[in-house]
Amino acid sequence: MRLGVAGAAMSAADWRLWAAEERLPAYYGEHLAKVAERMRTLSKNCDDAFFFITDLHTPSNRCVSGRILAKLIAETGVKKVLCGGDLTEAFGGKASVDRTVADYREQWVATVERAGGEFYPAKGNHDFTIKDSPTAQSGFTYDGKSAHDILMDTAAVRANAVTNPDDPEACYYYVDCQESRMRYIVADTTDSIRTDRTYWAVQYGIGERQLSWLAEKAFSTIPSGWGALVMHHIPVTGIASGEDGNLTLFAPWRNLLEAYQNRSKASVGGKAYDFSCAHGRIICSLTGHEHAERQTFQNGLWHITEPCDAAYSDYIVGSLPWCRNLPTKEKGTVYEQTFDAIHIDRRNDVLHFTRIGGGGNRMFHLDSLRAKVGEPLRLAAAKLKGDVAWGCYDADRATKKRNPKNRYQHFYGYFNDVADVSADGMFTSKKPGESVVLATAANGDKELFAVSTSC
Repeated sequence: MRLGVAGAAMSAADWRLWAAEERLPAYYGEHLAKVAERMRTLSKNCDDAFFFITDLHTPSNRCVSGRILAKLIAETGVKKVLCGGDLTEAFGGKASVDRTVADYREQWVATVERAGGEFYPAKGNHDFTIKDSPTAQSGFTYDGKSAHDILMDTAAVRANAVTNPDDPEACYYYVDCQESRMRYIVADTTDSIRTDRTYWAVQYGIGERQLSWLAEKAFSTIPSGWGALVMHHIPVTGIASGEDGNLTLFAPWRNLLEAYQNRSKASVGGKAYDFSCAHGRIICSLTGHEHAERQTFQNGLWHITEPCDAAYSDYIVGSLPWCRNLPTKEKGTVYEQTFDAIHIDRRNDVLHFTRIGGGGNRMFHLDSLRAKVGEPLRLAAAKLKGDVAWGCYDADRATKKRNPKNRYQHFYGYFNDVADVSADGMFTSKKPGESVVLATAANGDKELFAVSTSC
């Protein structure tokens, strides 16, 4: 099944006219004309497609991305919008949360729905909780039922989501797309609330009730031959996640994902789930939270975290050194917003990311390549144009160092203990392990490979 496309394409002049009517700079029209053309071309040969946008963080957002999404939906036929969470600013009060929720509903959800799109959100750690000020020990947090009633209130979720009827606070669900044979699974990585304080009271973690439902309902029932894409807010692996404690905290969720992918067993709350006869395949785990462009491949699964749509500067620092082409989010330019259109090509086992805003396009090879220690492996970036720069890093560890100029930013360091790659794409492994290899063109476009090395 190939993905359908919309009708006749707009010309570049039409896009410039639209940008002018929307009071956007002319460059928006030129940029979106190229984005739409690429999306329409990819849709001809891909199984499914969607937009992924995360970490809106209004009012630090230029609030143009909702209108861009609506126009691209109308012009490309790609209907689904997945939102990775984090709506509010960090500091304010209940009025700030309520204002943010109202902005989110009107400028993103309603705008997408009026264009015929489907809006599917995940819950972040900054959606319904806020601190009054950086120094205050007070704030506001919505209770779980209220958060559910707000987050799950989109037309697409109401019509299409399968959720847990026994959990009135459930912000986790799945949606099936019969034509493309794809299941979209949305998890909630902050599904409980602290009772000892009023601010930032949502707790990181996935409880047993949610994990059991995900294991029994979301994964065990995936039909034969289907793909599954998993979305949640907080990353659960090193490199993709910048918080060391998350590796332990989310280990049960990660074990569940890997058990399904590798046809093994996982335990939740003392109950074992056997996926040895599972029928589907997880395409990737897609997250936000880090505000940066990072990715890793571990135990058969890509973990990809997306830059923030908000006009923050940490998306540049957190993406170095593998994403050097991220510009400052300057107001009045196309760079003020950042999100992606993602096409799933299961026939060729690749994911295509088309960047809207600053940064390059990416192509992920879903299957891990195999290598032997000491035996060279020639890699070729078939889809990139011009000169290509190669790099690689160990998939399971990185270091981080605080930026002395900004306490909320970190610089990341990577390792090449498992393997190296030469300037012309010759991969040489040094010991067993997993590596991520990137080929980067001069324009910032990337092709990414996972390589598993054994003795």
